[in-house]
Amino acid sequence: MKAPSRFPGMRVAHCVAVVLSVGAALASECAPAWAAQAYEGFWASTKMDCRNDDSPNRMSIEGGNRLYWYETRCRASAITADGKLGWKMRLACEGEGDKFRSNPRISVAADGRLVIENGPVGQARRQFYVRCELPRRR
Repeated sequence: MKAPSRFPGMRVAHCVAVVLSVGAALASECAPAWAAQAYEGFWASTKMDCRNDDSPNRMSIEGGNRLYWYETRCRASAITADGKLGWKMRLACEGEGDKFRSNPRISVAADGRLVIENGPVGQARRQFYVRCELPRRR
């Protein structure tokens, strides 16, 4: 049988303090991963395409690793920084019944446009998108 502690509440308080400090340390280590990336959001080729819900020239990037186009969706892995506002990533994509891979470089230009080089959709080697402002709910 275990001997009773002189301060029974002290053991519980100590355990709680340790758990909280470890949790805070883990949260501070993981915080950058939880923060939204500069490339996340809704994008389109033009501001006019932003307003057209059926435009094939719109795309969105959600959760830092999910990219959606009109008929294509991709999941990113191995995301690495490439410059101040640039990232390289590996994409596993599905679209129009096919599965394929892509290794694009995504960056946010000084003017705020999103630039995708070697992207999984479109004919051009480099594509440019403007950020779409979402209407605010009333």
